[in-house]
Amino acid sequence: MVRPLFACVLVAASCGRSQGVPDRDLRGLVETKDKGPQKVDVERAAKDPEALSIALAAPHHVVTAALGVHSVTIASATHVKENGKPTTDLDDKTLIQVGDKGAFYALYTNSADYGREAVFVGGKLYLRPRYQRWHERAPESPEEPEQLENQFAEPVAATWDLLAPGAELSDRGAVQIAGRAGRRIEIKPAAPQRKPANEPLAQRKWRESRTIEGLTGEVVLDAEKGVPISVKLSGTVGFMRDGRRFTMQVSVQSDISEIGKAAEIAVPATEDVVATPERLREVDDRDFLLQGIAPPLRKNTDGTGVAPQPRAAVKK
Repeated sequence: MVRPLFACVLVAASCGRSQGVPDRDLRGLVETKDKGPQKVDVERAAKDPEALSIALAAPHHVVTAALGVHSVTIASATHVKENGKPTTDLDDKTLIQVGDKGAFYALYTNSADYGREAVFVGGKLYLRPRYQRWHERAPESPEEPEQLENQFAEPVAATWDLLAPGAELSDRGAVQIAGRAGRRIEIKPAAPQRKPANEPLAQRKWRESRTIEGLTGEVVLDAEKGVPISVKLSGTVGFMRDGRRFTMQVSVQSDISEIGKAAEIAVPATEDVVATPERLREVDDRDFLLQGIAPPLRKNTDGTGVAPQPRAAVKK
């Protein structure tokens, strides 16, 4: 799934002809390097934006591993203007409820009347676009449910990544939140701003010269585990694209609640579930063609790669 925030940003910022991606910009897309979650230093994260980035970039399954079962709500918004005239307006809402044994329910909706839901329970995935019926299937790999859950929670990391070069942090000390001991961090504009990171993809080059023209926020990290319990960010980004000047107002608010209380994750009603078409063979074909070049995507239940097989001959 394309991140909801990034999808809006890229569409809004293209504002012109579509550009291809040169081969030199595709490094890492065939075989990625999984560094795993990094340990968060809460003391440093309360003062250093780079250390705070580690906490806010933590995938949702890492948060679950740290806090146990919980619920989280996320509201985000992206509003882009050119010369004061709106070009894109999108508001998003996300709900994630975590149950026992890795089960979860996730719902995403936005102001463009799009949305989707996902349920993982009893080793089965149930997926549906908004206003449609559920499709039931087994996960394509042992990691798929976890990856799907993580995608729903991405607006927090996406918004912070966009605003971080213009952020200055102030440690506001201990606070109690959601029944946990937390560390409150105030976020305000930095002077001077840090240089944004280099962007390998041509479509994201505009980010290298962006300026943060306004920023407010507050983050509460769990004092023991270093994961975010509450995030409030709001900022304005100025950027150029194809010789045109834009301003983008972005915001996100994320709140974790019901820590320690497992949500009851129910299987969708049988009458609302339709037969899922036979899965496509792109993953199998990719694994077969890239033998010896990249590890297989399809995995066995124990996490080992499935031996790639050629497409079966079609019977006439």
